[in-house]
Amino acid sequence: MSRQQPASPHVDHLLLTLGLSVSLLAPLLLGVGPATPDPSPPAPDDSTGAQIHTERTGDRLRVQGVFVSEDASADTLHYELSLRRSGATGTTQTTQSGSFAAGPGRADTLSTTQVNVQSGDTLILHLRVRRSETPIDSARVRRTIR
Repeated sequence: MSRQQPASPHVDHLLLTLGLSVSLLAPLLLGVGPATPDPSPPAPDDSTGAQIHTERTGDRLRVQGVFVSEDASADTLHYELSLRRSGATGTTQTTQSGSFAAGPGRADTLSTTQVNVQSGDTLILHLRVRRSETPIDSARVRRTIR
């Protein structure tokens, strides 16, 4: 197997200095990423709106639906957090919903639930936030448990 020489030795040196490789950068440059991104913690630029946080301890996965309001006015909003886990032991599905008073700049934990997971399980999480019937924001996570 032969190694292809870089177009510019300066680019190769820069990548090595930064600890990056072309195999890591190619998906980013092409606009594709991993099929199942890790949902927690939220990305630094995603600090407002609907968020799904997860924390795994052994075979238990804790799921939290969170909403951070950027709106300066307090408002009553509605949420729905759905969870679906499927795998070798079967399928489980649950939905939790309710109303909450959003405050400016405040993080509200809307719902917390737990589910047993094992390697190979597929997990789909969806949080929807709306004002009356108007969608405000949503977050969705699809992940295979490792």
